[in-house]
Amino acid sequence: MTDPVREFIRAFNERDLDAFVAVLDPEVELHAMRGLRKGKEEARLWATRPPGGVQQTIELEKLYEDAAESGRGSAVALVRRVWHWDEDGSPAGEDEMAWVFELRDHRVRSWRPFEDRTAALRAAGFDHGTE
Repeated sequence: MTDPVREFIRAFNERDLDAFVAVLDPEVELHAMRGLRKGKEEARLWATRPPGGVQQTIELEKLYEDAAESGRGSAVALVRRVWHWDEDGSPAGEDEMAWVFELRDHRVRSWRPFEDRTAALRAAGFDHGTE
């Protein structure tokens, strides 16, 4: 079984919308910066990025998972967003953040970005024994 968090990130980076949607629970909720998106079709629209301009690539730095083998539970991905110009790939910036996932049946049930990594770990219950 594919790791849903890693597949979410891979599919997002590669703009593989079919694979992105396939890793989502039918009742997925994406808590995006511009509001809540519910369901696979809304998630597909959210992940659709027109070409050109500044684009982002997500680099996974560390993954905390709870009950990953069962396909349920939560996960926190400490990520680096690397921004680049689509036209020539030149750098446009980068920042660190965390993505919190709720999993159900080996699928992403919920996704929420956090600018504060410590707050993300705390929100998902991973604040004990972390760096």
